[in-house]
Amino acid sequence: MNNTIKTCVENLRSSLNNISIDNFVVDTLEVLMQIERKEYLSNIRNDKGNGFYSRSFKTLTRNSMIIDVPRTRAGNFKPELLELVKINQEQVDHFCLSLYRKGMTSRDIEDLMHSFFGENISHSKVSYLAKAFNEIRLSWLNTPLEKRYLVIFCDCTFITVRRHNRYASEAVYLCYGVREDKRRELLAIDINPTESASFWEDVFNNIKKRGVKDVDLVVSDGLSGMKDTILRSFRDTLHQSCAVHKMRNILKRVSPKEKEEVSSDLKEVFNNFDITSTKKLAISKCNKFIGKWIKKYDFKRYFKEDEMDSLFRYIDFVPEVRRMIYTTNSIENLNRIIKKGTKNKLSFENPERLLDYVFMIIKDFEDRNWMKYPVHDFKHFRNIRHN
Repeated sequence: MNNTIKTCVENLRSSLNNISIDNFVVDTLEVLMQIERKEYLSNIRNDKGNGFYSRSFKTLTRNSMIIDVPRTRAGNFKPELLELVKINQEQVDHFCLSLYRKGMTSRDIEDLMHSFFGENISHSKVSYLAKAFNEIRLSWLNTPLEKRYLVIFCDCTFITVRRHNRYASEAVYLCYGVREDKRRELLAIDINPTESASFWEDVFNNIKKRGVKDVDLVVSDGLSGMKDTILRSFRDTLHQSCAVHKMRNILKRVSPKEKEEVSSDLKEVFNNFDITSTKKLAISKCNKFIGKWIKKYDFKRYFKEDEMDSLFRYIDFVPEVRRMIYTTNSIENLNRIIKKGTKNKLSFENPERLLDYVFMIIKDFEDRNWMKYPVHDFKHFRNIRHN
């Protein structure tokens, strides 16, 4: 990668944990303008770069932000993108975010730039920009994580992507953790053609390589083999299998006229949120539910004996946190945000571009939500059965 882009990326590394929409807009414009200056100087003799000058402009969320505009010693260089900054700021934000909404294909970005400026942008400039965004994510993959997380939430969402000249819906692996300061942060993002426990093991091992040593609890869906995978990666970590996933899977097989009653019964089975609740009582309610419907449905196959500990693990923790840890709903909310951002894009040109895009969505959400608003109820987080 050329020195101009490398310098831009290195400057971005210092703020990887604070990427926001505003910062993303500024960083995008600065990278593009530095690429413009590099191309300008390659065609001009007797001139060279001469640092930057600062310019302020309004954003949708702040009254003023500072952008560093590159200049040359002769003073004749004027970035085309500077004209964009003079346009209504909503269009600026739309332009920068559209680079990702369009999946970062060279043709799409060229079309987008043409629609804004009325002229074509060079292919090399587009390629440099794509490399810069990719470097941001790759740099993040090498940043250290916390040593301990109270809870790690895991889930997959499926998005269409091109791989080896073939388009298919593939599993995007997402993993975030609750830190000891009660803030949440992205730990892992990866992609694989399918979801499997063996690939989750690779994800967990990569997290360990970045410094994670202790995890109290991992919450995931009911994927087969997940508990053993977690134990191989984190020996003393407990596992909670998502109760909401279990209820959904059962209700899919229920007659419409009985769905409401079965749903009500299932909610009672998993309603173990007060201090008097125990696993023994939960299993008793489960057996009662199975017995009630035994003549119509074989619900027993959904409650295997070796899965009961993971299904009711949340009861081992204090009542204040049980509703937050008995389901993966919190990460599914993030999946909905990702789906909303990709709904206008039928597919991505390759897995790397897809990961770059999803990464920026999550880091923006992390900055505006997870890092800004600690989940204070996690101050009560404690295992009351094993302590």
